[in-house]
Formats: sequence, C-alpha cells, structure tokens
Amino acid sequence: MVAVLFLRGSEPWPPSWAIAITAVFAGLGALIPMLFARRAIQRMFADLRAAVRLSDASGGAVSSPPTGWADLDALTAEMDKLARLRTLRIDALVRQEARFRALADSTHGVEAWFSRTGALVWVSRSIERLTGYSRAECLLAPNLIELLTAPQDRTRMLALAAQAMRDDDRREIELAIVCKDGRRYWIACHWRRMFDSDSRLLGLRVSIEDIQARKDAQTRLLETVASLRRAQALQAHYLQANDDERLRLVALLDTLRVGILFVDRDGRVYYSNRALRQMWGFAEDENLAGLFDLDLIHRIASRMRDEQAYRRHMLETESHAGRRPAYEIELLDGRVFEQMSADVASEDGQRNLGRVWIFEDVTERRRAARALVELAERDALTNLLNRRRFHEELGRMLAEAARRNDRVALLSFDLDGFKAINDNFGHSAGDEVLVEVAGAVTAIVRRNELLFRLGGDEFAILIPEAAADKVSALARRINERISAIRFDFPSGCGTIGASLGVAFYPDHADHAEALIECADQAMYRAKAAGKNCVQIYAAQERQTPVCS
Repeated sequence: MVAVLFLRGSEPWPPSWAIAITAVFAGLGALIPMLFARRAIQRMFADLRAAVRLSDASGGAVSSPPTGWADLDALTAEMDKLARLRTLRIDALVRQEARFRALADSTHGVEAWFSRTGALVWVSRSIERLTGYSRAECLLAPNLIELLTAPQDRTRMLALAAQAMRDDDRREIELAIVCKDGRRYWIACHWRRMFDSDSRLLGLRVSIEDIQARKDAQTRLLETVASLRRAQALQAHYLQANDDERLRLVALLDTLRVGILFVDRDGRVYYSNRALRQMWGFAEDENLAGLFDLDLIHRIASRMRDEQAYRRHMLETESHAGRRPAYEIELLDGRVFEQMSADVASEDGQRNLGRVWIFEDVTERRRAARALVELAERDALTNLLNRRRFHEELGRMLAEAARRNDRVALLSFDLDGFKAINDNFGHSAGDEVLVEVAGAVTAIVRRNELLFRLGGDEFAILIPEAAADKVSALARRINERISAIRFDFPSGCGTIGASLGVAFYPDHADHAEALIECADQAMYRAKAAGKNCVQIYAAQERQTPVCS
C-alpha cells in the first residue's frame, strides 16, 4: 500500500518501477517472518538440547547450540541414538519386570496389589494353589474380598480394607476364606500402603500366608490339652477315690488285732499296721516303710526263744512261692505269735507284687487250749493226769520202748485204810487225803516219770527206761512216804498205807492191756500179802512181798 501511495505522486511512475519497488517490499516482508521463525527454531533446539541433557546421562547430547542445518542433522542423529537407548532401557525394564513377576509368582505365599480404589491390580499365581481360583478369575472378580470370604466375615473385612487405605498402620489378621471347592481355609493377611517418590498413594500391598497347618496343629493341641485336662480331672477323681479307699483300708487294718506287714517284691516294707508295731515293740509313730525285711527280722529275732529256727523258717519261706502254713513263734516274754504269709499277685495274675505277712498273738488261745487239755486230761481234785491221759502216755511209751529196745515199768497202787477215813470223817476228809498223797508222791517221782490218778484212790506211775532195782527203790520210797503221813481231822486222827504192784514191759507183757493186768495182779497180791507193801509181778504162784 505504501508503494502504491508513493507511486501516486504528482506524476505517475512507470509500471516497471512500480513492480520492482513492490517486489523489494515483498521480499522484505518475507524476510522478517523468516528471521522470527529462525529464532523460534533455535529456541526449540535449545529446549531439545536441554531435554537430551536431562534424559541422556551418557554424554551423547549436542555439545554446542545449533547454528545451521548441519547441526540440525547432528541433533537428529543424537535424537535417534536417544530413541535407541530408550528402547534398550524399556526392554531391560520389561525383562526386569518379568523376573520380578516370576519371583513373586514363585513365592510360597500370595502377593497381591490393590489400587487406591480397592480394585485388584495384580496377584501372584500361588492364589490358585491356595484358593482354587485362577489368577484371571481373581482379577475379573468385582471384589476379591467378597469372592473369598464367608458372608459373616465380609462386612468386617471390607471395613478393614477401607481402613487400610486411610492409614499406614501395618496389621495382621487371621481369617478363614472359602475356597472354590467350598472348604474353609485359614490364612494370615499382612498389608502395607505403597507410595511413589512424591509420596503419592499408589495402592495397597497385601501378603497372604497359609496358616492352615498351624491352625490344625493349634486345634490338635487344644484338643490334646482338653483331653489332658479331662484325663487330669478323671485322674484326680480316681486319685481322690483311691486315697479315700486307702484311708478306709488303713483305718480298717489299724482296727484289726492281728499284725499285717506288706513287703514289695524287692523285699522292702511297704505297709505295717498299728497292731504289728505294738506286737513287736516298735514305737507307735515309727515308720517301717522302706526297711528291708532282713533288717526287720534282725530287729525282732533277738526276742525269740529259738532265733536260728526262725531264720531258717524265713529263708525257706522266701525260697518258696505261694501261701505258707502257719508257724508258731515263742518269745522270751512267754507270748506266742502265729505267723502266716502269702504272695500278692496283680489283678491279672501275671506280676508278683510282693508278700503279705500276718502275725497273730495266740498266747491266750494257747493258754486256753492248754487249760482245756488239762481239764480233759487232769484230775480236777489232785491236778494229776487222769485215766484218759494214762492210756495215751502208756501207748506212746511202749511204742518208743519198742523202737529203742528198752523197758517200761508200770507201778499201780491204791490206798490202804482210805475207805475207813472216808466213812468215819466224811468225803471232805477223803479228798484231803487224796490231795496230800498226790503232793507227797509228786515230790518223789522224777521228771520223766508220770503220776496218774485213775479214779477213787487208785494211782499209777509210768517209768521209761526202767531198771528193776531203781523201780523197786522208788516203790519202797513211795510206800514209806505214804505210811508216814498223819492226818488230823476235826473229829480225830488217821493214817493210811499203800499196796503197790509193779510190772515191766516187755518182761511181763508185750502190749498195754496185758501190762495193766500184770500190774493190777501184782497190786492185788500185795494186798493179799497183808497190805502196805510192794509186789513185783511174777508168773509163779507164790511171790515174795516187799512190805514196810
């Protein structure tokens, strides 16, 4: 427009000039935009160079600002180089990611990544082994928590997931998930929030651990503990019952009048009751448990009349199993104990638990028995052996004499004048005469010679290992002693004599009845000879009396 106005002056310019001037102004108009474009391209190159410097740490960036098209080519080459480096780095990152994924997939537990919205971004392959669901099924599920948790646990788990996104509190919970096949499986979940370098929340990392084996072990442990507690309670009940039963048994055994001693199979005292300690003179509170039976025998054996016999009996008892017959123990203080023992076997009879010893004080029983024997074998008035005992001892002495090829003498006598005293002074006077005669003759006979009252005023003496001269001398002493007795009764005085007959075995008879008959015949002959004399049996019709 300026050129046109200029050309319009007072004089019109030639057209050629006008065209030239217009071309000049057009070139200038095109040059100015090109200058501005060049400056813009230089700034763009500067920005590119700065970008290369920031992204390429290898030193391959442009070394000087581009000033021409050659620099533009160099910059392009470096950009290609940068692109190749970027490709290599991306490939390295892809390979590294693959390795990390392989590492995560090979872990025994389950690793999962949730986005900030709670959506599942990634999960390791071990989820299929744990739950039965494939990784694709888990990634495509609307909500993994709702897929795996039981209905009663979903609300609590969703609340925990929402809370995990809000704070960085690391937690661990244990829960039972529902697997694809419907079975319940116990897991432990650990989570942690993840951030980038600018502290922006990236998501939530969740680690899942299989704890079913631990839960099974805990369950078994709890069941075992419960069983042990039940067994302990039952054992305590049985122990209490056994203790009560033991106390009742101990109370029962302590009330018994017999001594009881339990010895185990090792020979140690297990139990002793109160009566046993009293019988053997142990202290009331002395504990004999644990003492060896041989030590116990040593302590009590010194109180016995025949200690060696008792020790032999104990050795024989311990060498024979089973029940042993009663054994009488005579003590120095006059007491008599009866001892019995038997093995104690287990309930099934397969094991020997030890031995039980029972001691009973039979002193009074033996005394009573002897008293009964004496009542049955002794004369109540004179306390001499009676006719029943006479026949027993006669048979015994004859048997022993036959074995030893020895002699036995039978001396029979009755009292001359006894009937007159009985008739004149009464039966009490006659009893006094019998008692006095029994005492006088008892003082004469020796220990092995037995004096009997056969009834009324009949007496007999059995003499073992008899010699004729000694028997004759004994008969004379008896005759003299009886004849010398004087009786003073309230109503008068009296005397008696004795007619004695003697017979020898086997000289005069070879059995008991015949010997008695021979002695009686000799006594009758003494009476016939004038009484108060001694007559020895002889087969001849006439015998020589020995009179006082």
